[in-house]
Amino acid sequence: MSDSRLGYCLLVDDNIVDRFVHRRLIEHHKIAGEVKELNDGKSALEYLNSTLRGEAPVPNLILLDLMMPEMDGFEFLKHYEIWVQKSEVKPLLFMVSSTEDDRDLQRARENRHIIKLLRKPLVPGLILQGIDQNSDLK
Repeated sequence: MSDSRLGYCLLVDDNIVDRFVHRRLIEHHKIAGEVKELNDGKSALEYLNSTLRGEAPVPNLILLDLMMPEMDGFEFLKHYEIWVQKSEVKPLLFMVSSTEDDRDLQRARENRHIIKLLRKPLVPGLILQGIDQNSDLK
């Protein structure tokens, strides 16, 4: 979709219902022309590594769930740091969470790669606001 704000979004969340709702929201509000869904941090990291080999497009936006099995959002971010150093493009990365744990929320706010912390369920206006405020990073 050429009239979408961004070309490609990587949606990383272990909850299939959240992925479905968030995908529909992204498509309906034309936030991204294409959405790739993955259910955990490990799959997301494998996907990003495939972009380094030219096997997949680099996303313009990553919506990363905080709480996931096997590799949660924070563990993913440790590996993402290495990927960013190798990549020519740095996607906008928004962490998505329904947690009430202040320590987790503070950790997310302090991470230099997280552009915006969003609460579930996602609000399209907040995503668009985060994109617009960081348009120089796209």
